[in-house]
Amino acid sequence: MLIKVIDISEENGMTIVTAECDIGRIRGVWHFHEAPVTGKSYQTELAFNANEPIDGSSIEVLKSGSSGISTDGKVNVFTAEIEDIDEIYYLRFSYDGLSMLDISDPPAINIGDYIRFAVECGRTGIYPYL
Repeated sequence: MLIKVIDISEENGMTIVTAECDIGRIRGVWHFHEAPVTGKSYQTELAFNANEPIDGSSIEVLKSGSSGISTDGKVNVFTAEIEDIDEIYYLRFSYDGLSMLDISDPPAINIGDYIRFAVECGRTGIYPYL
């Protein structure tokens, strides 16, 4: 997913970026060997909850909707369409934004449903790639 970095800070030894994309604003931990640059755009992948499963009881299942990301600076709220289900869930955020999500004790979720879930900003990973 293409994001544009709008703010950079250091917290607890981690580089934290706030970024905008076509579907909203996100704040998370930067995971790349090069430091982020304010105003620069990056293709990224997202990871949620430090690679631990999301608790299924915290997920809201929607039969329709639209993808989005929002943040209050402490928590990110994600809404995405379920594109595929294997042992993990494939989330479609945008034409260029596909992420994977591991869910423990998942509720009834079908391909084509939308899910909404929240992740603390410090547990949201932003992984740029070239």
